[in-house]
Amino acid sequence: MPIDNLVQTVCTVLCKTLTPSQAEEILAATRPRSVPAGSIVFREGEEGSGLFLLLKGSVEVVKQGPNSLSQQLATVDAPSVLGEMSLVSERRHSATVRATTDAEFRVLGREDFLRLLERDNLAAHKLIGAIAEVLARRLRRMNDMAMELLGRSDTPPVEEMARFKQKLFSEWSF
Repeated sequence: MPIDNLVQTVCTVLCKTLTPSQAEEILAATRPRSVPAGSIVFREGEEGSGLFLLLKGSVEVVKQGPNSLSQQLATVDAPSVLGEMSLVSERRHSATVRATTDAEFRVLGREDFLRLLERDNLAAHKLIGAIAEVLARRLRRMNDMAMELLGRSDTPPVEEMARFKQKLFSEWSF
């Protein structure tokens, strides 16, 4: 992907408040990664490997459930972002991501991100704000859904829950 397209993608998908030059600073700290269809991008329980900017392709997000059964949480199409929690937390990946098509990424590793923060890089600080906003929105939606489910006397519809999970885990917009 040409650099102008990459900068545009970073500005529109990752953080709309980034200027083109700030997007280039973030891109300079990333590394490209190609993942063939069917391959694991990262596994639940592995050490967090950073923020993945999905440029091309589709992935599925899967979480290990009770009795070792895997549950698909979402299908995510490019352009989007995955692994954002590993930039702000030293916790392990909370889900497995598998490429459903050939996929192209730019990966911002946690150490590279921390180096940007140590240099007081404004783009890195803007990125933290964007991640906080996305996580807060997801938490608010989870709280709303939990309260709705607690208020029901019947069993929640499976289709409604599936749509909610898809929207919750695939939306990255401001």
